[in-house]
Amino acid sequence: MSSGSIWYRQPRASAPPSELQGEVDRHSWLDLAGILLFLVGFFNIIDGVSAISGSKYTSSNVLFADLKAWGWFFLIVGVVQLLAGWAVMKGANWAAIVGIVTAFVNAISQLSASHTFTVWALTIVAIDVLVIYGLVKYGGGRGRTT
Repeated sequence: MSSGSIWYRQPRASAPPSELQGEVDRHSWLDLAGILLFLVGFFNIIDGVSAISGSKYTSSNVLFADLKAWGWFFLIVGVVQLLAGWAVMKGANWAAIVGIVTAFVNAISQLSASHTFTVWALTIVAIDVLVIYGLVKYGGGRGRTT
């Protein structure tokens, strides 16, 4: 290090003011919920298509009905979750309710299929719980509160 260098203190990144911290948390959780709805929606679409096509990846040991019925169920839920995830990110008020309902239904259906792919089902249930928490606590529009 040269003796001519000047030392100065880097400015610290400051935390948002306390009155804005709640809004920052709200937007962070809504972003996370929207992204996780996209993720789970894509997973459900993949599971649905593989069940409908009769892939060897899926197990035919389902709780009720047949594998194709479960495939259509997961495909439809996945598409609705993609739309709800997009709408959550855009700030639509209805998207929180649709996201909560689809995440709840998906968690229950994943638990019913957990005897075949336990780790996968529990991972999806954990993601669904995060979605439900974020949307219940912070759901609704993203409009500014002035």
